[in-house]
Amino acid sequence: MHKKSAFLLQSISFLLERPTLFALLKPYLWWLQWKNPFPTLAQFSYRITLENVLTLYGRKKPVVWASLFFPAEFIYALDGAPFYPEITAGLFSALGVGAIPLFHAESHFFSADLCSYHRLSVGASMLRFFPRPDFLCATSGICRETVPFFQTLAELFGVPLYLVDIPHEFSPKTVRYVASQLRSIAQNLKRDRRVTWDFERPFELAQKTQTVLQEIEALRRKKEVMILPPTKNLDYLPYYYQFMGSETSLSFFQKLRDELRQNPKNPLPHRLLWLHLKPFYSNFLSALLTELGLGIAFEEFAATYSGELKPKEPFQGLAEKITVMSHALMDEKARIARILQWVSEYQTEGVIQFNQWGCRQSQGMNALLRKTLRGEGVPVLFLDGDHIDRRHHTEEQWRTRLQAFAEMLGG
Repeated sequence: MHKKSAFLLQSISFLLERPTLFALLKPYLWWLQWKNPFPTLAQFSYRITLENVLTLYGRKKPVVWASLFFPAEFIYALDGAPFYPEITAGLFSALGVGAIPLFHAESHFFSADLCSYHRLSVGASMLRFFPRPDFLCATSGICRETVPFFQTLAELFGVPLYLVDIPHEFSPKTVRYVASQLRSIAQNLKRDRRVTWDFERPFELAQKTQTVLQEIEALRRKKEVMILPPTKNLDYLPYYYQFMGSETSLSFFQKLRDELRQNPKNPLPHRLLWLHLKPFYSNFLSALLTELGLGIAFEEFAATYSGELKPKEPFQGLAEKITVMSHALMDEKARIARILQWVSEYQTEGVIQFNQWGCRQSQGMNALLRKTLRGEGVPVLFLDGDHIDRRHHTEEQWRTRLQAFAEMLGG
């Protein structure tokens, strides 16, 4: 690496590890609140992002890193600040700064074939771009790479990793097995870190948020309602996962619901179901979908757990949430059954899956998914590329395939 570049990266790392520096954000946040007392959805998201930066890098609370399907309610119950590296990898990519950590990881023997969510997160961790964790929590679902990824992070930072093993099958027995692991982790944290637990508030907020999400889903089932531009809802992923169980998530979805009710936009001609995530580094795909009249009625990753969380039995409820959500993506029969249900409920004309480079979990069942959907008369399109790494960006191929798909739908 060039000496000037190395010095610049070291300087950035040095500044990011100075918590007092982030106190400078406070007057700006106060000014934003004063200027926009009733913010739009975009203004709200901007302010929440900065507040989250202040909390995480300013070390306001214990910083707890978690894998995507580890419930944030568990972290809010111990008054921690959840940080999801896989979600932040998407943010880094969207901000156009993903290439540096990707190259850094690859230059330290992390294969370019490794999932780019994990590769970027490892590189950013090595460069100290991410906030330092106090400890890590992860589940073994839904991706086989998650466990070694978090084990690598634990070794990099020299912090404990609390791992939850998720069985492939879903049953009362497996829920009890997962609950026992969560209970054991809670006991260890109480003993080692003097953590006190309060599940009442995060569970109450999560239940209220679920009610609002169900209202949003009911709105989205109507043909005249559509979130635009296409795939925009995937930018809201932190509110579905990282902020679930907090005021932030509840307020955000209340705003989104009110916006869908009060300011409906003209929907695009075709309604589709979107599987997996999307490229975060470019708006090209979203613009192309709009140009071809291909709207997204619902997204697979917008499906959250709707069961009840009881403070008197916190680990049982959280275990059921983890197991249900993991099973719905890991088990091919459960996943396809849910997809067919959404096709019917959201009145979609077809399905698009964006295959993530190196993601065996989703692509492994593509053939079965294609066969089943076509057998049910549901058109399906698989697009190849990468959500994070723009080196696998293939605009012309996407255009050709989406144009053909739109023509088949009657566009």
